[in-house]
Amino acid sequence: MPHADDAARPRFPRLAAAQIVASAAAIVFLIPSSCARAPRYAIDSSIDDSAVASTLSAYPVPGHWRRVDPRKADIMVSVESSWGVFEDVVPGARTVSAEAYAVAGDWLDPRESLRSAETGLVAAAALAEPLSSITMPRKALAYDGLYPGDSGYPLVKSLRVSAVPTGRDGRGVFAAEASAYLDALPEAAPPTGLTWIGAVGDVMPGLGTSAMLLELDGPERVFKRLLPVMRSQDLLIANLETAVTQRGVEWPKTFRFRMPAAALTPLMDSGVDVVGLANNHVYDYTDIGFSDTVAALKAAGLPFIGAGLDWNEALRPFDWSSEYSRSSEYSRSSEYSRSSASEKVALWALAAFPVERTGFSGLVHASVQRGEPGLLWADDEAVAEIERSLAARKDDGSLLAVSVHAGYEYTYGPNALQTRLYRSLVDAGADLVLGHHPHVLQPMEWYEGGSHAGLIVYSLGNFVFDDVEDNPKGLESMLLSLGVTDGRIRTLRVYPARMDGYTVDLDDGDAIRSLLWTMSEAWAEE
Repeated sequence: MPHADDAARPRFPRLAAAQIVASAAAIVFLIPSSCARAPRYAIDSSIDDSAVASTLSAYPVPGHWRRVDPRKADIMVSVESSWGVFEDVVPGARTVSAEAYAVAGDWLDPRESLRSAETGLVAAAALAEPLSSITMPRKALAYDGLYPGDSGYPLVKSLRVSAVPTGRDGRGVFAAEASAYLDALPEAAPPTGLTWIGAVGDVMPGLGTSAMLLELDGPERVFKRLLPVMRSQDLLIANLETAVTQRGVEWPKTFRFRMPAAALTPLMDSGVDVVGLANNHVYDYTDIGFSDTVAALKAAGLPFIGAGLDWNEALRPFDWSSEYSRSSEYSRSSEYSRSSASEKVALWALAAFPVERTGFSGLVHASVQRGEPGLLWADDEAVAEIERSLAARKDDGSLLAVSVHAGYEYTYGPNALQTRLYRSLVDAGADLVLGHHPHVLQPMEWYEGGSHAGLIVYSLGNFVFDDVEDNPKGLESMLLSLGVTDGRIRTLRVYPARMDGYTVDLDDGDAIRSLLWTMSEAWAEE
């Protein structure tokens, strides 16, 4: 039987909250009997934004709230859409999403960045679209040199939900209700930035370059203004065009290359994360030199692809994630890391270079197919194995890449073998094919085959090379940097470079960039 004083006693009934989509949590509210009615809310109609309805659909108010005319509301709910990340804490509000946007251009557009002086922020925002919708053959353009994920990048669209009591009776209770609703909303994650995958061509730090690398400021002297670019890549791929040995018998070739193992450490500290060995110089000092090379790379902790002590090792891909941290002062957890997402890359390497004029054949003399340690030659079996691996993994969220050593030296166009092989790899599932061996730049191609499409770089040229034939074309180089999210290429950057003796530096002119784009445009039109 109710007690006579019950009416005077405060009651604390529990009001069940609706499930919030992102949190799926129930909220318990304590409400005095004098205000036991459900909160009345209204949606601020002064904000005309299409995002309001969809946002409140994703983050609905508690089910026991009643929607009323704004004049009768206890709580006013609104959604604010704005460019830029909300970094300030606003009472009665919570930022629920922050998404990177970008302005897209054609992948062959030589522009890489919009200038605010020419394209104001309002105009850029009007042209922008979600970064996730921009894929090759379109590329995301930077804004004043900043890309999604860079500090201060302005093209970020944020949504903030507000729930503010109107000041009617029971303000304290309704303030608690509004606060509990907002607290249950998920906090906005930082907008996803780009993961940068860099690639360079032939790296041959022979005696001269290695001696410079081993000096106290070696990397700064060898790579000059390219050094911070190399270190800023989340993953940097190179073709190591040399044996790492001081032993072995010289193969009777015109050119034989080797480097000391000690120079691997400054090479890694310069930013190189993985090297391909499927080339025509890794076996310059025959089986002893090759075994030394494998041992030296393993001892240094520098991953390699495209060669090994047996078939399985040569065929094994290098699997990388953006959470990977190498044993270096410049780990990917450092200030150089740009991405807030976890990206994955799988990388293979093959050799398919022509028989040298001295008679040296990669397949006959240096391949692992002989049943001995060596490089992976692109015969039918090896290509079929890699294509099967590509097909099996093309939907696992990884960027799939193959590095290939093929083509004719000092020719600006790919030969028939390159074209056929590289395109077949894309057809099988490769998102990226990186070519080298010609020692000069060759065209880039966005190839759309049957069920798959990918970027082909027929030759990256030399990058740093101790002993280049007397040919000025071999001095033109580049570092290619690809911005990736969700395993897909969203943009690309080209850093033109030029070698000078034992060093390489950014090229300030436009000749190299123009050469590359001209070749690529001409190739695309064929």
